[in-house]
Amino acid sequence: MKIEVMVHERAFVVIDGKPVRYLGPGVHRVTAWFKPVRIEKLSVTSLTAELDEQRLALVPANELRVISLEPHQRALISRRGKPVLWLGAGVHQVWTVDRLVDRKTREVKDLVQVDVFDTSAVEAKVLAPDVAALAKAKDYVELVAHEGSVALRWVDGQLDAVLPAGRYAAWNTQRTVQFTAIDLKERQLHVTGQEVMTKDRVTLRLNVSASFRVKDPRRLAVVARNPDDVVYLAMQLAARDAITMKTLDELLAARDELAKQMTPAVVARAEAVGLELLELGVKDVVLPGEMKDLLNKVIQAQKEAEANVILRREETQATRSMAQTAKVLAENPLLIRLKELEAYTELAGKVGHVHVVMGEGGLPTLQLNTSK
Repeated sequence: MKIEVMVHERAFVVIDGKPVRYLGPGVHRVTAWFKPVRIEKLSVTSLTAELDEQRLALVPANELRVISLEPHQRALISRRGKPVLWLGAGVHQVWTVDRLVDRKTREVKDLVQVDVFDTSAVEAKVLAPDVAALAKAKDYVELVAHEGSVALRWVDGQLDAVLPAGRYAAWNTQRTVQFTAIDLKERQLHVTGQEVMTKDRVTLRLNVSASFRVKDPRRLAVVARNPDDVVYLAMQLAARDAITMKTLDELLAARDELAKQMTPAVVARAEAVGLELLELGVKDVVLPGEMKDLLNKVIQAQKEAEANVILRREETQATRSMAQTAKVLAENPLLIRLKELEAYTELAGKVGHVHVVMGEGGLPTLQLNTSK
């Protein structure tokens, strides 16, 4: 029997149900007298094999490597410098037939490489991207915590470590390891359209804004499922408590005090979940349309009353001034004449000519008073 085995193949000669010969690449002849002969061909491109003991005993040691991995061990198979296979715990058969012969030195170099990793520790060395892509599916986890954030490492459901910004990796073979990242940068939270009734039963809408950041990442991770919702509810309740104790006039008169009154309750609730309140402010107090019109009328009436008071005050002062002037004129008749002449002068400047009609003896009297 003539048998041709290709470069990417290996073959076993099975006579009478028993493997008796291992064939490498090339042309082979097999002779068997009066016994059934079967040729089993295997492809070595998959790198792994599953041979029984009889067939394994026929394979040369330099063509097949048997790797036994403990539960805490893993193996990486690379071919021609490229990672191609990740092996878990157990016994594995790896083809090592891919070789390169140096033409000058005739030295044979194995192109299939096996690297064994010890995964008993939690922390792991960060693997190259192509190696991590093979290992991530089962045995390897990693996380990149960017600047301004921290990484949390969980081992079997418990928080194991809080790590600063950086790239971290862990083995996931002997235990369940997970990574999560928490952003430490400042963020904003807004409560909009919160309807609250004042002490004098006026319904208004309130817009409150707060800025905060993470103060205790460990507490944030283990205390509350959604810490933003906790702070949001605290802002709502604090606004309700602060406004229901004030009338509308008190609220409008001391609007800046409202945020100060709300702050202690929000600070305490934020610290309970690992957050730090940086600033709390009331952006808008929105009144109903009818209440706006009523307040505008009240303000208009107040301003009109103030204007009337000022007008009366000015009229009183003017009357007093006129009374004093009349008293001075009554005591000095000559001043009356001078006022008349001033009036004539002003009038003449406007109309050009003024004709003064006097009775008999008026001119001498005018001249006499003028000479005096």
